[in-house]
Amino acid sequence: MNPILRLAMSSGALAFGGALGFYFAGPALGAGAVSPLEVASASVPFSNADPAQDRAGRLRYMGGLVLSAKNMRFGGISDMIWEEGCNRLLAVTDAGSWIVLEPDEQDGQLKGISAAWIAPLKGPDGNVPVSKRAADAEGLARLADGSSWVSFEQDHRLERFAEVSACRPESLASSPDKAVAPADMASWPENGGAEAIAARQDQLLVIAEGAEGPGGTRIGLSGAPAQLAKGFLWAPPAGYEPTAMAKTGAAGGDSFLILHRRFTPLEGVSAILSEAEIPTAAAGRIEGREIARLRPPLTVDNMEALAIRRDGERRFVYLMSDNNFNALQRTLLLKFELLPAPPGQP
Repeated sequence: MNPILRLAMSSGALAFGGALGFYFAGPALGAGAVSPLEVASASVPFSNADPAQDRAGRLRYMGGLVLSAKNMRFGGISDMIWEEGCNRLLAVTDAGSWIVLEPDEQDGQLKGISAAWIAPLKGPDGNVPVSKRAADAEGLARLADGSSWVSFEQDHRLERFAEVSACRPESLASSPDKAVAPADMASWPENGGAEAIAARQDQLLVIAEGAEGPGGTRIGLSGAPAQLAKGFLWAPPAGYEPTAMAKTGAAGGDSFLILHRRFTPLEGVSAILSEAEIPTAAAGRIEGREIARLRPPLTVDNMEALAIRRDGERRFVYLMSDNNFNALQRTLLLKFELLPAPPGQP
């Protein structure tokens, strides 16, 4: 559960009343056919205190947007991937929808959204899930064979969509051809499941948001999708939870970026992006190197989605927030360039 909503529940804060009422009534689940989506956007500065600021750690800001749509199913973005074939983002929501966004960029700067589509995430039976528990998609990864794997929490599982692509929006109407429920996920907390997943060739890596190991670590699974098993322990930054991950380099590389979020009443929302090498063979405790920290007055919200775009030797990072269909939160899409590590650092 989103930490902001958890705080409101425990404090009984009246300011959250209307938004919470909508949340507990349940967001509109994915439904209907594949449809074009009109997405409005407004540019936001990187810093609300210093309009000239464009750096945080190894991230260089290249534009950001607040997104909105009249379609009540737009929101709840949980994860995304970048599709090089058409320069689009393919995303999943925790209310059971696919969303495709085509960024409008000028001289590399993110300026708006030129096209978008939305479609329901169908189940293996070809039908749309009828409960939030069944529709709660949290992670998205693309294997080397082109198949897309979606991770779900509450009903912990992974589903494979063999041909889904943002380049062909009509493909979003397809159903998964395989579903896997790894035994190691069975005991995970309902709202602390497979939030962060990434692909490495024909393998998946999964980090649980809430399944804890020794010393505050989080359980990490690795292997072929049908053979996922405990492979490592991820040590998140103190007080933060992992929400997304993506591979930074070549197809078979070991370097990954991991996104984390945090909310406290005094500090508000913040995020940390870490980098780490996760070996193919089973490994013990893995701790990342902090790449950047986003906290007010920098533009930040409940950051859940991460995608990496490769252009030669350059790497671009897209981050997106989950607004939880809550009027008090925003759907942010932020673009950065990942700068090289300083001399002497790995």
